[in-house]
Amino acid sequence: MYSTLLISALSGLALVHAQSEATPNPTIPAMPTSTVGIPTIEGALVYDGPPVIGYTGPGGNATIQNGNPAATFQAVFPTPEFDSATGTTISGSVIAMTPANGTGVMLTVSLANLPDPAIYGPLVYHIHELPVPSDGNCTGTMAHLDPTQRGELHACEAPAPQTCQAGDLAGKHGNITATTWNVSYTDLYLSTTPGSPYYFGDLSVVIHSSNATRLTCANFTMVSTSNTTAPSSTPTITPFMGAASTTFGSASLFGGVMIAIAAFFL
Repeated sequence: MYSTLLISALSGLALVHAQSEATPNPTIPAMPTSTVGIPTIEGALVYDGPPVIGYTGPGGNATIQNGNPAATFQAVFPTPEFDSATGTTISGSVIAMTPANGTGVMLTVSLANLPDPAIYGPLVYHIHELPVPSDGNCTGTMAHLDPTQRGELHACEAPAPQTCQAGDLAGKHGNITATTWNVSYTDLYLSTTPGSPYYFGDLSVVIHSSNATRLTCANFTMVSTSNTTAPSSTPTITPFMGAASTTFGSASLFGGVMIAIAAFFL
């Protein structure tokens, strides 16, 4: 009986492993071999699975954020290049402010000197669950802001943003498709209320290539307690030249899980 259960368990794991991986784009620089951070699809050489209509996490749909206090936040990307393989130095900012009606957040994304999306794209960007650490390592921001625990098994459905991760800005509002990118929109599922699970004011924003390499990142800081913008300033951050990714579904992680299950049944 144990051997039958073991075979079934390993077969199931193999199926999940096969479904979670995809062929990496050979035109994109390979990820660093060394990794840090928690296991997550974010930062791995895999793509999200196909969209599943109505798919949500254990927390269900995200809730529209009403009654947000007036505030303006800004994330300015530092001048140093975090991923020199692309040969570009990304610059720009993301400004987020409370709209007049206090519902959601208005975002203005202004970026320049992006890698060529025809080679490295589509480029995507997200709000992550932790701020950028002092060494500038984008991996330290960990995974996406995801209060509903939706995860990244299936791609976000743009027509149903309430089902997406709160921090998946590209999934809800569109990928970056040019080397200069300027766009504004309102996201109903972000909060300027400290303590809210949808609050982003002390978190970070990260830009990725299509293989999920973290190209650059910046922290949000409050620049005003009103609905106004402030001049951009470039922070001084020491560029991190090591690994900027974590891995999910890698051979080592998969093998370790299989060994653990085999040991349990045997």
